[in-house]
Amino acid sequence: MQLRLEIRPIGEVAVVQCHGRLIGGNEVFTLHSQVRDAIEKYGDVVLQLENVEFVDSSGLGAIMRLVQAARAKGGDLKLSGLTPKIRKVLELTHLISQFETYDCMEEAITAAYLGSRYSRGKTGDARPRVVCVYPSLDVCAFLREILCGAGFNALTTTAIDDAPILLKATKAKLAVVSSRMQIVRGRPLRQAFQEIVPDIQILDLDVHFATDDPGEAAEKLLKDVNAMLATAN
Repeated sequence: MQLRLEIRPIGEVAVVQCHGRLIGGNEVFTLHSQVRDAIEKYGDVVLQLENVEFVDSSGLGAIMRLVQAARAKGGDLKLSGLTPKIRKVLELTHLISQFETYDCMEEAITAAYLGSRYSRGKTGDARPRVVCVYPSLDVCAFLREILCGAGFNALTTTAIDDAPILLKATKAKLAVVSSRMQIVRGRPLRQAFQEIVPDIQILDLDVHFATDDPGEAAEKLLKDVNAMLATAN
């Protein structure tokens, strides 16, 4: 099967889901070019390998080059979901010690935030953390810029099911969520979030937020965020 990549950001970490074979030729070129772009943008990348059927020497070499590129920028490329076949290959080649490997994506992302063998972690940022969940990359970019410009550390995702991963990793005290996204993995959003961060504040964005006047929307957003955090403190 030809290699197919699905790349999505979860806060400040890029998750790359790989499907197919990782072999020399177009597959290695695709991996290197797309993951290199993710490294340039995010620094920390998680490579999901549970759906990879086969890796050859060129594929392993490409992964090693990407790991080196990430670490040269102060980030890391972590491997998660190794199949028994891929793990055996890494052990036989004595390359497994060169990587940080995790059983699941959630563990890898948490390590990227909290710090691990190769990751410096993202705990040095003293700004209040705000997790933003909205089903539009453009609106997420708008939210991030407005909140970061006001002194917050805004971490965004377009997938509601990825929000708990961000909360576990960051322990953010405030979540800004589209009012249309109120179910998390089959459970009420507030209940799911409070099980992770019991005292979390949740700000539901109006259904018309994306089409409202941007200036007015930004002003109201900051007013509500500051009021909620003041109440929490």
